[in-house]
Amino acid sequence: MRRGSIHPLVGIALFFGVFGLIYTIFEEPTALFRSAMFILLVITVIYIFYHFVYKRRINKDHLAYLKAVRQSKKLHPQAVRKQKTKSMAPKTKRLPKKRTATTHLTVIEGKKGKKKNRASF
Repeated sequence: MRRGSIHPLVGIALFFGVFGLIYTIFEEPTALFRSAMFILLVITVIYIFYHFVYKRRINKDHLAYLKAVRQSKKLHPQAVRKQKTKSMAPKTKRLPKKRTATTHLTVIEGKKGKKKNRASF
């Protein structure tokens, strides 16, 4: 199918929708007004449910999380102190570390020529 084309069923549905809207505006404007008010009422009810019920439930979960964090900080006070002292410590210039002599590694010769018997595992 080409990119810019509309499926014929979608085009027919849009045509009838626009035709019905224009017909309702000229023949029964009060019915159109009642339908619009009903749609607005449904949207308002959904918004109120979301705002006052669902959002508060999410907020309670977040408050429970914050309470658990506070309890965790009480149980592990040392970790909190370490973080505070690091962040509150004045920043000073660090001196570059002195280079130490590299360790000399040696290769230990093993049994290179002997093949492993894989059946003996």
